[in-house]
Amino acid sequence: MKAEGKTGTADKLTKNKILLLLMAVLGLILAAAGGLVGAKTEKSTQSYTDVGFYTEYLEERISSLCRSVAGIEEAAVFLTIDCSSEYIYEKSGTDYLILSGEDGEEAVMLCEIYPKVRGIAVVCTGGDLPRVQETLTQLLCAALDLPANRIRIAGS
Repeated sequence: MKAEGKTGTADKLTKNKILLLLMAVLGLILAAAGGLVGAKTEKSTQSYTDVGFYTEYLEERISSLCRSVAGIEEAAVFLTIDCSSEYIYEKSGTDYLILSGEDGEEAVMLCEIYPKVRGIAVVCTGGDLPRVQETLTQLLCAALDLPANRIRIAGS
């Protein structure tokens, strides 16, 4: 019987050790989960909502368009834009429609209105020639819906 008593005590010690180990692991898991839940997450999607990125994208597209015109080999473009993007959100009556998700609550965005181009300056090969200036001005007026007085072309 003494042997059974020692085995029973050993079993209890082993069970207690396992139980303590499980509690410690559970505590670590909860601590880690608490840190993850409390941490703020940022969306790292690169989109046109970043005004600098949007401006660079437009400048590159316009530069490419200018280089496609006969006689222009190089073109540098500088844009000025109106302001930042405008966001339109879904409303339910007088309140915004809010959805809960993994990242918390967010208003439902219907669309984003990109900033408008205010003016454009182009420095390009052949930009001092009246024919090139007229062609580029007409092209950029049509492409960007800008009046001609907001477009300047210069030669390099």
